[in-house]
Amino acid sequence: MKILLLEPDEYWTRQFTDRLGGQFELIIARDTADAKHLYEAESPDMVVGELLLADGSSYGFLENLRALSLNAALPIVIFSQVDSLQDIEATLALGVSGYFVKGRDRINDVHNLLLTLNSP
Repeated sequence: MKILLLEPDEYWTRQFTDRLGGQFELIIARDTADAKHLYEAESPDMVVGELLLADGSSYGFLENLRALSLNAALPIVIFSQVDSLQDIEATLALGVSGYFVKGRDRINDVHNLLLTLNSP
């Protein structure tokens, strides 16, 4: 199972790699430009991402994924430092499978959800 990890921070990338690397193939994108390119080139089965990126918000990237009918069921999980209720609600309205806040939730919580989404 391939996961596109949209994460600009090396610390969190390393945490995800350590926790998920043995069970999932991680494709790392640092910004939305990388994410768009890697999504088209690699056809991941899931997306896990941060909303705040160096080249802006990944929200537009997520909206574009959802706009394509082929991607309507693509599992998307957010693990972000953004914790405002308005932003969380707007992101959940896109049909994401889960929203986790850095510093409050743990990568283990994300991992458990990914295992659930990956089960038949």
